[in-house]
Amino acid sequence: MKSIRSIAALTLAAVTVGCASSLPGPTPMMGMPPAQLMRQSAAAAPGAAAQPITVHFVQAYKGPIAENEPVTRRDPNGPAAALIQLINTARKTLDGAFYDFSDDNIAEAFIQAKKRGVQVRLITDNENMTVRDSGPQGPIRPLIARMQQAGIPVIDDKRSGLMHNKFLVQDGQTVWMGSTNLTPTSLYQHNNNAMTLRIPQVAANYTYEFERMFVHGIFGPNPPRQLPFPVVQVGNSTIRTFFSPKGGGQEAVVGTLQQAKRDIGFMTFSFTDKEIGAIMVAKRQAGLKVEGVFDQCLGYGQYSQYHTLKAANIYSRMDGNQALLHHKILLVDDTVITGSYNFSSNADKSNNENVLLIQNTYVSSMYRQEYARIMQAAKTNNPPRGECPGDKPAAPGAPTPEVPATP
Repeated sequence: MKSIRSIAALTLAAVTVGCASSLPGPTPMMGMPPAQLMRQSAAAAPGAAAQPITVHFVQAYKGPIAENEPVTRRDPNGPAAALIQLINTARKTLDGAFYDFSDDNIAEAFIQAKKRGVQVRLITDNENMTVRDSGPQGPIRPLIARMQQAGIPVIDDKRSGLMHNKFLVQDGQTVWMGSTNLTPTSLYQHNNNAMTLRIPQVAANYTYEFERMFVHGIFGPNPPRQLPFPVVQVGNSTIRTFFSPKGGGQEAVVGTLQQAKRDIGFMTFSFTDKEIGAIMVAKRQAGLKVEGVFDQCLGYGQYSQYHTLKAANIYSRMDGNQALLHHKILLVDDTVITGSYNFSSNADKSNNENVLLIQNTYVSSMYRQEYARIMQAAKTNNPPRGECPGDKPAAPGAPTPEVPATP
């Protein structure tokens, strides 16, 4: 563990302190006219690859899947394209932790990186390591077996809690992270987000967590984590990193919500945390603007905070995408909260998760634009009901449904 912190300390000087000053200007409010928003790119502007942070969204804003997927597969700035670019440009190392992995193109990119001499190491969830319903001793999924045959070590967590992360560290310097699983549905149908952070201190945090799992086999909360850079200050930007289980992420989210002064917006796949819901109700009663969008599959569930918020007259809608709204996003004034972390007890206490709390004008602007697009789709689309996770048994080898069984 000490070696991770030493490497991270050496990378600190590599960060350009003023890099955030070049990021685009003021944060647009949630009420920006939809027509204006739709003219703006869902991802970073051309040339943004030089920026320390770029964001990527699956541009699924129409109702039917059949209308969204042709658009998302052509998007050069989407989460899939950004991830493949990182894999293809890696020189030394690629360390990835992915809850679910069934996309052939990304698997092939990892295999080609290995052939170039890049060290590739991967972690997945134990339920997604083997063919579904075959048990922990069942046959390895063909795609994972193909990567292993190419010399890529792929391990799993061997426990009941989910290894729910979705992140990749490239060359110890750059991180790709967000809500996007490496499955065709998650990459091209669901509303998802990813972020590329070319900030070595943040990469050091993710390397620390990766090696905790991959090298030391630690997937639980003990011993407590000692991140090399829990708070990163770069120019006018502040980035706080948290990992679950029991890594302080829930407390940080609660503290940020309690400090809200202007508005709170949310785009959530699973939102069952009662404490977070109660704070939103209190903030609405105090006069703040509080509103958001739930996924239509889980939003009406027994433990969903949708019922609590509606009872408090907080404007809440179900999403307008036939596929899933898979974001895990809170917008609190100018802070963006995003990652693999659903707002649930499981995410905090049981699962391996990651979440970033970011204060950065560019990031806030991009995520507020995404919020406006998602809200507009929720208001205007009338999609056919999609197949929700758990509706019926999946075919052998299909991705494991990502549904919290309890609040």
